[in-house]
Amino acid sequence: MKKLVAIFKTSGGRSQTWSFPTPGEGKAPEEIRGFLERLTMLSLFKKDDEKLFNQVVSAKYVETVETIIF
Repeated sequence: MKKLVAIFKTSGGRSQTWSFPTPGEGKAPEEIRGFLERLTMLSLFKKDDEKLFNQVVSAKYVETVETIIF
């Protein structure tokens, strides 16, 4: 299973991780960055007056491989 994992900086300078379980592969890095940048413009995600998605730091695909033992 593959998911998109993005790291953001909060308005307080801390790291915030966000993941999307079905990223839809084949998108250009610029398109993904643009989508994540749009998240920073929303004021919906706040905790204790701290904006959780203030600045995009990085993004990557993470693939999990499950191996059945028994």
